[in-house]
Amino acid sequence: MDSGGYTRDKQLLREEREQDLQERLRAVGLNAEYWLPKLQEHLGVTSAQALQHLDEEDLHQLKSQTQHLWEKRALEKLLHLSQSGLSGSKQAPVELMYQKQMKHMRMLLDGDYEATKSSLQMDKVENQLESLFHGKKQSEETHEHENSERKATDNGPFLDILQQLGLDHYYPKRMSRADFHVIYKKSVYNTHPSSEKEFPFYFLQKLLMLDYSLRHLVVRDDRDTKYHVDLISPDQDNETFDPYEEFIEDNPSSKPSSTKRSQLNKPHIHPMDIQMTIFHCVDDFARQYIMGKLAICQFALPLVVPNPCSSQIEFSLWSLRQIRKSWQVKKSPDEKISYRNQQICSVSTPIVSFIRVGNGLLASKSQIMNSFLDKRKNSMFFHRHCRGSTKDCLLMEGVVEVSWYCPGGDDGDRFNNCVTFTNLHGDAKEHKRQLTFLQEISSLIVVLMKFSDINEENRKLIRDLSQSPKPFILLLDDKEKGICNSSSQRVRIGIRNRNEAELTEEIATAIRHLLDSSDTSLSLEDCSMIARQQGFLIDEDERECKEGKEKAQNVMSLLSETALSHVKENFLPLQGTLWHQWCKKDRELYHLTEKGNRSIEQHKSDTQREKREIRQKQLIKAFPLNDLMRSVLDNLQGNSENHTKHYFLPWLSVFLDDLTAGCVEQWHEKQRPLLPQVQEKEKTMSKKNYLQDQQSKMGGISTENHNCVLGVEQLFREVGQIYEALKETSSKKEALFHSLPEIAADLMISGVPIELMDGDASYVPLTWIAAVFDKLAEKLGDKKLFVLSIIGLQSSGKSTLLNTLFGLQFTVSAGRCTRGAYMQLLKVEETFTGELGFDFVLAVDTEGLRAPELNNKSQNRDNELATFVTGLGNLTLINIFGENPSEMQDILQIVVQAFLRMKQVKISPSCIFIHQNVEDVAVEDQLIKARRKLVQRLDEMAKLAAEQEQYSDITCFNDVIKFDVTTQVYYFAHLWDGNPPMAPPNPRYSLNVQELRSKILMSAKQEFKGSIMKISDLKFRVQDLWKALVSENFIFSFKNTLEVVAMSKLETMYNQWTWELRSHVLDLQLQLNNQIKNGKMQTLNRSTVEAPVTEKYEAIKQEFEKFLTEDPDNGILIQWKANFEHKLSMLKDTLVSESLRKADELIHFKKSQEKLDKKKAEYERELLEKSRKLALSIKDKELNKEEVQNIFYQLWTKWVHDVSSTFPQVEEPDIELDAEDILLNYFKSETNIVETLGKKSGKVFQMDYTEYVKMSRNYSISRDHLEAHDKEAINRTSNHIFTRFEETIKDIRLQQRDYSSSDFHKILRIIEEEVESETTAKKYSFTNKYKIDMSLHLFRRASQYFKKMHEAFKRANNPVYYLESKKADFFMSFEISIQGATSIKTFVDFLWNKLSPAVSKTIREKAVPKIAGDMRNTCPEFNGNRANLEKHILISLAEEENFEKYWQYIHYPKSFFRSYIETQIRKYCSGSGAEAIQAFLKLSLDDIKNVLLSAIHKSTAQAKDKSSTASEWLDLFCDHLGSNLIFPRSDLISIEHQEIKDMEFLKEAMSADLDPAMETVEQNCLSIPVEEFIPAIEKILSEHLCGCWKQCPFCKAICTNTISAHDGDHSVPFHRPQAVSGWHWLTTDNLTIDCCTSLVASDCSFLLSEDEKFPYKNYRQAGGDYATWSITPDSSSQPYWKWFVSHFRSNLEEKYQKRFAGKGQIPDEWARITKQEVLDDLKTQ
Repeated sequence: MDSGGYTRDKQLLREEREQDLQERLRAVGLNAEYWLPKLQEHLGVTSAQALQHLDEEDLHQLKSQTQHLWEKRALEKLLHLSQSGLSGSKQAPVELMYQKQMKHMRMLLDGDYEATKSSLQMDKVENQLESLFHGKKQSEETHEHENSERKATDNGPFLDILQQLGLDHYYPKRMSRADFHVIYKKSVYNTHPSSEKEFPFYFLQKLLMLDYSLRHLVVRDDRDTKYHVDLISPDQDNETFDPYEEFIEDNPSSKPSSTKRSQLNKPHIHPMDIQMTIFHCVDDFARQYIMGKLAICQFALPLVVPNPCSSQIEFSLWSLRQIRKSWQVKKSPDEKISYRNQQICSVSTPIVSFIRVGNGLLASKSQIMNSFLDKRKNSMFFHRHCRGSTKDCLLMEGVVEVSWYCPGGDDGDRFNNCVTFTNLHGDAKEHKRQLTFLQEISSLIVVLMKFSDINEENRKLIRDLSQSPKPFILLLDDKEKGICNSSSQRVRIGIRNRNEAELTEEIATAIRHLLDSSDTSLSLEDCSMIARQQGFLIDEDERECKEGKEKAQNVMSLLSETALSHVKENFLPLQGTLWHQWCKKDRELYHLTEKGNRSIEQHKSDTQREKREIRQKQLIKAFPLNDLMRSVLDNLQGNSENHTKHYFLPWLSVFLDDLTAGCVEQWHEKQRPLLPQVQEKEKTMSKKNYLQDQQSKMGGISTENHNCVLGVEQLFREVGQIYEALKETSSKKEALFHSLPEIAADLMISGVPIELMDGDASYVPLTWIAAVFDKLAEKLGDKKLFVLSIIGLQSSGKSTLLNTLFGLQFTVSAGRCTRGAYMQLLKVEETFTGELGFDFVLAVDTEGLRAPELNNKSQNRDNELATFVTGLGNLTLINIFGENPSEMQDILQIVVQAFLRMKQVKISPSCIFIHQNVEDVAVEDQLIKARRKLVQRLDEMAKLAAEQEQYSDITCFNDVIKFDVTTQVYYFAHLWDGNPPMAPPNPRYSLNVQELRSKILMSAKQEFKGSIMKISDLKFRVQDLWKALVSENFIFSFKNTLEVVAMSKLETMYNQWTWELRSHVLDLQLQLNNQIKNGKMQTLNRSTVEAPVTEKYEAIKQEFEKFLTEDPDNGILIQWKANFEHKLSMLKDTLVSESLRKADELIHFKKSQEKLDKKKAEYERELLEKSRKLALSIKDKELNKEEVQNIFYQLWTKWVHDVSSTFPQVEEPDIELDAEDILLNYFKSETNIVETLGKKSGKVFQMDYTEYVKMSRNYSISRDHLEAHDKEAINRTSNHIFTRFEETIKDIRLQQRDYSSSDFHKILRIIEEEVESETTAKKYSFTNKYKIDMSLHLFRRASQYFKKMHEAFKRANNPVYYLESKKADFFMSFEISIQGATSIKTFVDFLWNKLSPAVSKTIREKAVPKIAGDMRNTCPEFNGNRANLEKHILISLAEEENFEKYWQYIHYPKSFFRSYIETQIRKYCSGSGAEAIQAFLKLSLDDIKNVLLSAIHKSTAQAKDKSSTASEWLDLFCDHLGSNLIFPRSDLISIEHQEIKDMEFLKEAMSADLDPAMETVEQNCLSIPVEEFIPAIEKILSEHLCGCWKQCPFCKAICTNTISAHDGDHSVPFHRPQAVSGWHWLTTDNLTIDCCTSLVASDCSFLLSEDEKFPYKNYRQAGGDYATWSITPDSSSQPYWKWFVSHFRSNLEEKYQKRFAGKGQIPDEWARITKQEVLDDLKTQ
């Protein structure tokens, strides 16, 4: 054998092994193209046998490469099969593999390639058999559950199909809806299957969208077409071609020309095998769901199904249980049409069964059935001529399919009533059990056969059928005309070469004739009993299904003795009258007005009491739970793993539908004739009384129907009301309470729609919905939702559209339109969530607008509903059925109004318009015209709506919402392809749905990322929208909780950033002050301060940008970006300006002292010279220290006297004279001012209202006296003046400067500003006498302060005092001069004596900001903004219950805040913060210590290099200290002349004394009283938390803006009852208990003067402070101030001299509020 052949053989062997490995991978569902390289490259596996040697470590390595969770299970299965494949062999796997490989090698060496190949194929077969056996064995051992247990199987082809479709791990019945009912990436991009494994996915996705083409699945590849023609090659062009040459059919033994040809001719999987494989793999609930969708598509459904892996036959009853069919019965031309809509399983109908006897027939039984069941010949029953059909269909053999003929009530109906048709697939003689069953149940059997069939078994079967008493029809495949027997029960019809239309009519006529004579009618329920007798498995006989049914029947038995119209009243009492009354009262809360002599707050209190009483009544009716609700809740509360409860709910739904079906039909019968009459009269607008009468009749009929409608949704509505009643009235929450929303959440997760808005009450049960959302977030995590809502007119196909879009289950049957709004969750594939930006789609289905039965209530209800769902939805589908101009006008008007409202409250949803039932949807020209017309109408509606909402800048719809008519308008074909009830879905409609679905999800991906809400966000959005909707004015009442939460988060971060900026500026300012005081800085450029502050500011801005980008709420936060950037910029500029001002003042002060400092320096030098001369004169004398000291002190007094005698005398200021001159000049226009000042000179200031206050003219007529609250306001002004005076004096004294006459002018400015700012100045004004007396009083006090200040300054700067303070320094210098070279130690002592106090001062200054920062971090009061601080103040006040403190807080908030801050600082310093303060002091000391040590070493090193003197060393030393501490070089003049030759010794001496000096400093610092720190800390915290101090002119609430002089209006989240600030009702002494937010929504007015009366609604017209406040209507208020008013009632009455009576009477509700309740409320904010 040549080497080339051997090489080829090896190559073939390698290819065979690789193919074997590929097949092994595919067998477990793995993609060979992906996994084969992984096995080869990472583990060296090149054959299936090599898999046996992989261990756990290899498996772990492979698992790390998986892309999906299921792949891990497949890998485990792959390795398990491989390693156990040879387990039956006695030889070890390695040995056996080795022997086989040697055997193959010998065959190759002998040249026996074919034998080698055959051997390899046998190995493959053996491995597969062993794998199947082992797989079966393991399954039997592992899966104990009866539904999950794998059956023993010898059906290899079925297993092959399972593996080809990738469903082997789902068999049997392991696939649930959750496995396929999700949003897949592939479904968005509308791709086609690329492999057979994708067929099930595409089949199910198309089924969800009712795509009639779901049976036409083929694999898409690079080939041009599925069908191939062998073309003649160029080298065969000249060969002769004979068209009559014998055609050579495919021969299985003939070799294909190439591998490619072989692959092309490979048969694809039969479409019905795909459907049936899925049927065998899905669980009972998924089967029911799939059968429902197939039924809508008018496909036949599997009724009797043989198990492909056993001899069992299953009867599908549960799978078909939810299917409803509609038809209309018209027995004679004159008879009235009767409408039916029923669950088809329970309807008794004639059953016509089609069977085939024999094989090789030309006609198709299924095709014949299709032709007479539907005139359009839709493929109800799949047949051989359908696209995709092949000869080989594995799983339909023995299957009995069922379908129904449903008449439409017209003359073209083939049958007058509903008829059931069954179809047995395959030769009947081979499926005898099925045939026997069909004989038993059928009214008529139709047999397709050959007349010439000579098969005895076939003939016997036909003869046996003919002996049956039941009629039958023989369709003869090989005869051309029909022959009727004399017996009318037997009909033979020849079908060969017949005209199809004639044949179809003949068969239909025969069937009608035979059915007329038959009285046999059975329902599928009846059939199941027969099937059970014949040994079939009934799917409803499974234990859990039976238990679920029994439980549902038990529930229904409870209703059996009650008339249907009274069931709700007796068993569901909470959702009836009581709930409707509660809704009415709740709505009243948002429309509060005065009632007679009752104030708004009293009205509100009454309404809240009535609401609570209704809830109490509900609770009484609810508990103990009635039998119905107890039974329902018991059944729904089981373990989530228990399937019984999952069966219970569908069964209950079925039984309830049966119970109410008759009532619904009667309602339709009564309603049907009235509706056209009303619509016709509406068009003509005539006979108004008649129209109202007919509408009234419709309303009455609708009420009757409402009482009879009973479904699962009503039960859950009752559950919601039980929960709300418990929540609002019962303090003791039982386990039941917490489980109720969990039940609803579980159902939502499983795909059940839940009611969002009660359609009967037109109200959203907010408490219940919030609890359900909370449970959802708890179970799923706070996932992101894309909310898709839909609105449209009634019966326009909204629910159907949503169901078709996403395979949802909103109710569309039974002739009952959706009421209210429902929501359903749909999961997004996990691998797709990152790309889309959300985890679930929440679809919201709504009731139809303009419902005729709602009469006049419709318009407001429609507007509310449309606004609600558009506000909820990220995207709203606007569904328009047809192109009726009046209907379009209605819907567009409502829609535009809703979107305009969203724009005004800054919610930005999007919309897509869908025109359904549009003809010629493919004609582009017509669509362009239609779109143009739609835009025109939208623009008109937008202008009209803008006028109604008083919105001036709207000119077109695009100004309201971003809208592109080319991409946001879709035209849909009609839903049905023909006339219902037999019409299937229109393929064009399904295509439209697929396009719309892709558009929705692509839009969601591209446009909505910033507005996607989490579950918790949606909860708040529902609450905010609904509260605003039930208010009188939606725009003013809408409160976006999401924005409030996001703003709170941003405010917290902003507070942190501003603190960082302030701390940075404080450090910079400390350094600047040190440099100025050290004399290192005489001038200051703005850039010196601005550059480092700007650098920090830019860093903070980057943090701000990062926060906005990364925060989940960035879509909301972005709207405030510019505002907060502006606030940060303003703060930066303010801090820079403030730092510059302080530094400039310090420099100015320093310069003003220059002359004095220069003189001091001269005196020092002169004294120093005298001291040095004296030292030289006694240097050589041996004197002890005491003698040296005596000599120095004797001369020191004389020197000081001599030097200071040359100092010019300072002129003493006459402070009192300055004060008098300033007052005389300021009040020079006043008569007799000199006398006045003289008289008052010694008088103490006392308030005299008659002299100091003058009434305005408007008040002098009717009320010429001041009331108590007026006097209080006047006293408040005086107190403000006194407070500001004290603060000013304190600031002046802290500057440690001399007296200046300009300080008196500051006092005058304070008085003027406070007098002018008095808000009630329109009622009275302060006289000049008040100003004069106040000024004189304060000047007198200030004079005393100024005198003391001057004395202190004089002492600090008088030459004698100054020189005396330097006495010790000069003596030390004198001592050093005497000592000479030995003076370094004394020199060092001198330096440390100077450094120690400077270090102490610096440590204190550095520690203060650190302490303030620690308090901000550790004290809850200071770790937020001013609003947080105020919350803690309110908590503290409530705990103390001290009215005087409250009074200070209400009327003097700024000073009270500072006082509170100071108190908290004291608590901190004496308590938890004491250790922290010591730590900060030590930390600051360590920092300074390091600075000093560094300065010593650096200055010494530089001095040694330059051979410097002591003076130069001191210069270097001070330079290195820099701005770290205040240590002026000028303080060292007395020792700078010393001679120091050993610099190293100086360094060592300084270093040695460093630690002892610092220990002394530390002891001194730690012993400092905390009192010294408090003012500086208080100043820092107060400045940081100051913000705006403006108070509401009505209730004294403090503006919460964080910037003192901010732009825009003042505002506060919660206002207070106006009694807090003393307001009362006109002409009475009744205090006002209403809040500002209630009053601005009312018709009340307030009075500023006799002729100045303003409606609260237009309060800004009053001008002044009133015009600068934003007060929006809001019925909510804090319980805190209600408790305050009630608790301190007598104190307020005494202070204001008014009463809480009449309209000011405190509601009883307020008195019941406890202190603990208000504290809890505050703490949760």
